[in-house]
Amino acid sequence: MKKKWLLYVGTGIGMVILCLLTLTGREKPTVTVQSPQHVSLISDVDVAKTPSETVRRPLMEQLRIELSHVTEPIPDMTEWLQIRVSPYDSQKVALDVIQSDLDQDGVSNEWVTDLVEDIRDEQTGLVQERKSYGVIIDFENNQYNLQYLNFSSAHNGRAKVMTIADLTGDSKPEIVWVSMNSGAHTTFSEYTVSSWVGRKLETFTGTAVLASESKAEIRDRKLQVSGGLIGSVGAGTWQQEFTETYAIVENTLKRTERVYAQSPTPYHRLVSGMWAESHGYREQALRDYTEAIEMQATSYKGYAFIFDGEWVQGGINSDKEAEFERTVKRFSQLRKELLTEVSRGVDPRNACVSAKEKVGFDKAWLTYLNAPAGYANPHWDEGTICSDIALLEQ
Repeated sequence: MKKKWLLYVGTGIGMVILCLLTLTGREKPTVTVQSPQHVSLISDVDVAKTPSETVRRPLMEQLRIELSHVTEPIPDMTEWLQIRVSPYDSQKVALDVIQSDLDQDGVSNEWVTDLVEDIRDEQTGLVQERKSYGVIIDFENNQYNLQYLNFSSAHNGRAKVMTIADLTGDSKPEIVWVSMNSGAHTTFSEYTVSSWVGRKLETFTGTAVLASESKAEIRDRKLQVSGGLIGSVGAGTWQQEFTETYAIVENTLKRTERVYAQSPTPYHRLVSGMWAESHGYREQALRDYTEAIEMQATSYKGYAFIFDGEWVQGGINSDKEAEFERTVKRFSQLRKELLTEVSRGVDPRNACVSAKEKVGFDKAWLTYLNAPAGYANPHWDEGTICSDIALLEQ
């Protein structure tokens, strides 16, 4: 093969560069001048693609590094953070930074906020997801300190500070965070509670998760959230909006009550009573069971049943609907007897056997107890007929 020679002489400062390169006839040399002192020869071959974004440190790491060099109070923490977070957030969400006195030392030198960071594909540079962090920054002894918690990646950057309030009774406020996860039909809100202890962010065990939240507030040092309706057709038409109450109990965010907005049928009143029983409100549960036994539904139109394996609209099959209602009343009597026995100190297992015998429990009941269509309804079997309804929750 005949060879060609390329001779290039480049002059630098006080020196001469002589390049003698061997080329084949098929190659197409390209000379790119990078500076007056350098020359490179690049052959016409594939070159690895580089990310579209310059590689940078993760957001939390970067903020900690920058804060470690600051020894004077930052005049405007919101502005300071906004400038530094902006390159990490393609949506340029305006920050909501709350200045507070979390440790109750008389000085409001803590800042609470949520920050979002784009997580990009290393090859394409495209945003894959958006991570969200609950962040607390404090300033003490001329030193800044940053602590944070991660929210679920499923929430895709949708989180915020719901409120700052005392939930433990120690006169020091807790931070209540809420993050959102949107499904095909329903948005679920997840509540998390943290405390600020010794310049550290400590998060309580447990979360409050609610579908289609309509209201959230703090009352008597407790978190109350309302909603609960799942938007998918499969969840069924028997759902009723409810309000759940959560309290900090033994360092855990624990549900202490669920109250339904209404109970229009014996079935709904039964379920309401079972939730009252689950949370220890025995008198309320007994009242609900008594009402379920005595009341009668005006109509089942608008509801749906599963009869003989088929999804059937309410108001069509009056005979089966009547049997359904009779079964619900019998089951309500069973639960009333069970609770009465347990309240007297009878072992729950023995109380279950006794209650079944008193009301004449029959396995055939299960067909009708599980007739309300939709996965949002509790599902019973012979072994769970005396169980806590919270254990049956889907």
